[in-house]
Amino acid sequence: MELKNVGIICSEKISDGLMMMVASHRLLTEGAEVTTFHNRLHELSSWFEHHTFSLRPSIETLEQTISSFDYLILQYDGSSYARDVASFFSKNKTPPLSIFYPIYSKYTHPPLTPWDRVFNKNYPMVENVALAIASILQLRDHSKNNGLLPPQNLLHRKYNKRVAILPSKGVQKKYDMIAKEVKRLGFDPLFIESADLSMGASIIYESGYFIGPESDLCHLASNLQIPTLVVSGNKKPLSLWKPGWLQSSFLTPPPFIPKIIEQFIFTPRITSAFKNLVARDHIYL
Repeated sequence: MELKNVGIICSEKISDGLMMMVASHRLLTEGAEVTTFHNRLHELSSWFEHHTFSLRPSIETLEQTISSFDYLILQYDGSSYARDVASFFSKNKTPPLSIFYPIYSKYTHPPLTPWDRVFNKNYPMVENVALAIASILQLRDHSKNNGLLPPQNLLHRKYNKRVAILPSKGVQKKYDMIAKEVKRLGFDPLFIESADLSMGASIIYESGYFIGPESDLCHLASNLQIPTLVVSGNKKPLSLWKPGWLQSSFLTPPPFIPKIIEQFIFTPRITSAFKNLVARDHIYL
C-alpha cells in the first residue's frame, strides 16, 4: 500500500513519542512524507535527522491540520484528547485513520476497523508498534529502529564508569544513598537535574549506565542502548510497558509489602541489582 503524506498523533508522554517514532521512521524509509505530532519530541530534532515534528493539534484545529494528509495514525491512551480525536474521525471518514490500541475493550472503545491494530500485552509497546506498522504496510519484516541518531560530537558510553541517575520524586534521600553506594563501588554517579530533553539524552548516551524509576528517560536509555536499572513502584510491571529496545533490569517491591510503593525497595537490593547489571555488561568488562 502506498502512503504519500502521513500524520502520526502520539500520546503525551515522551516515551510514547519515542515508540511511535518507530512507525514514523518506517514510513519515512518506505518513501512517505511523515509529520509526527508530539509536544516535546521537537526538542530532539537534532537526534532525528530528516524527521518533521509538530505540536499536537487541538480538537478545534484538528480538521484544518489534517486536511493535507492522506492517512493518519492515532496512538490511543484513553485520555479525553484521544477519545475526542477518535470521535472526530468516526464522524469524518476522510482521511483514513489507524488507531493503535495498547489495550482494547469492545465495551469501552470504538468499534475496530480494518486499519486499527490491537497490541499483544506479552510484547513491549515498541515491538507492537513495529509489528503494527509492518502489518499496515504489508511488509514481512519489522524493525524497532525509530531513527534516533546522536549528534556526531557525542561518543557512546564515553564515560563508561559514569552512572546517570534520575531521582524519583518524593524519595530523594533514597537516591542520595544509591549515589553513595555507586561511588563506593568505584563508579561516578551523576544526577540528571535538567528538564532539557536533549541535554538529558546527551548525558545518558555518554554514560555507562542509567538508574531511575519507571519514566520517560528509562525508555530513552533503552533506546540509546544504555544498560538500565529500573527501580519500579509496580510489583508486576506488564511486559507491554517495559522499555523495549535494550532490555532493562527491573527491581520491584517485595511481595509482602501491601502497597505498591518504590520506597520499600531498600538500598542494598538496588546495590546488588546494579552489581549484577555490571556483571552482565560485556561492553564494560
